[in-house]
Parts: sequence; structure tokens; C-alpha cells
Amino acid sequence: MQERGFVHEIVGELKSGKEATVYLGRSPLGDVAVKIFRDVEVRSFKNDQRYQDGRWIGDARLAKAIRHRSGRGRRALKALWAAHEYLILWRLWQAGVSVPEPLVGPEAFDIAEAGEVVLMRFVGTPEAPAPRLSDAVLDADEAASACEQSVGLMRACWRLGVVHGDLSAYNLLWWEGRVVLIDFPQAMDREQPGAQELLAQDAKSLAFSFRRLGVAIEPEELLRRVTEED
Repeated sequence: MQERGFVHEIVGELKSGKEATVYLGRSPLGDVAVKIFRDVEVRSFKNDQRYQDGRWIGDARLAKAIRHRSGRGRRALKALWAAHEYLILWRLWQAGVSVPEPLVGPEAFDIAEAGEVVLMRFVGTPEAPAPRLSDAVLDADEAASACEQSVGLMRACWRLGVVHGDLSAYNLLWWEGRVVLIDFPQAMDREQPGAQELLAQDAKSLAFSFRRLGVAIEPEELLRRVTEED
């Protein structure tokens, strides 16, 4: 990213999560979030295959390397996760959904050149990065608004054919009264096998997160609101 002029400087680490580490960077476009995926051997996705089903690789030798977790296969898998996240981000961003703005793509060649790095517009300020909802201190009105927005984001994704697959207060940012949905490497098309099951899990997880914030909503009601037709 630095060699291609996308990033001038890495300032420091923002968050080290179970799947990737995110850094604050400087770029010609201002402050950026630089997300670098962990090696597959230390990642916490124990059921990677569940998320990969239905994704096209297009190279039999590469697919075999990925299955056998060779060095080449592990590098390729990280690049595939990054490319998948870019594609989901672009789909949602171009539809007006509240997600970080992707800064590479949407052309496939540019995304492929990014390797295992996802470059996004930074949400927050260098002194005060946007907190995750799990860490934010909200009053009752803010919590209710955050819940409504989160259900709306989940519904918007569903209408665009996307299931997040790992939704909770840890994957929602709170910034200036607005919820921003993040972390999409495990997102699935709603037509993929298992997508309905993951959607129900997301509803259950999100309802639990908001109960902890003082907002009572049942998973069944949340799921109904997400999937109901206009």
C-alpha cells in the first residue's frame, strides 16, 4: 500500500482482534484504517469452510493449497478474505449503508493488488477513534437509537443479499450518534447454504448485546423486523 501511494505512514495500532489487526495510517485522503489479516493458523474462525462454501476461487492448484494450509495457501486465503471484505464493503457503501468507506477498488484488479490488506476511511479522530458499541457509554435515548439503527443496518444488508455472520456490539461502531457496521470477511450471500442459520444467530447475538445496554428486544422480533417485506 505504501509503495502504491495509498498510505504514507503507519501511525500506530488501533485494535488487535481475533481475526486481524487494524492500524491508523496517513494517506493522501486523510486518516485511514489499515486492516491486516492474521495468519489462518492463529485465527479464531474454526469453521472457515462454512463461510467459504459458495465462494469461487478459480484455480484448482490454489484451491488445493488452501485446503492443505500450505504457506502459499495461507497467504492466498488471507488475500481472499480481504478481497471478499472489499466486495461486501463496496456493495453496501454504494447502496448508502453506514459502513466504513473502502478506499481500494471497486475494480477487481485493484482489489487483487491489495493482497491481505483492507484500506478504509478512518472513523473517528486520531485522539478519539470511534468506540465499539460494546465499549461506548450510552444514555437510554442513545441506546434506543443505536438499537433501531442496528436493526435497520441488518435489514438493509438482508435486502442487499448480505448476511453479516458475526454481528454483535463488537462489530458496531458508535460515532456522533451514528452506528457504523464493520468487519465483513465472514459475510455471506443470503442464498448461500447456512445463511438463514447465521442470520438467526446474528439476531440472537444482537438482541443479547442490546439487552446488556438496557434495550429489551427479543431475537424473534428482531429477526421478523429484518426479514419482513415492505
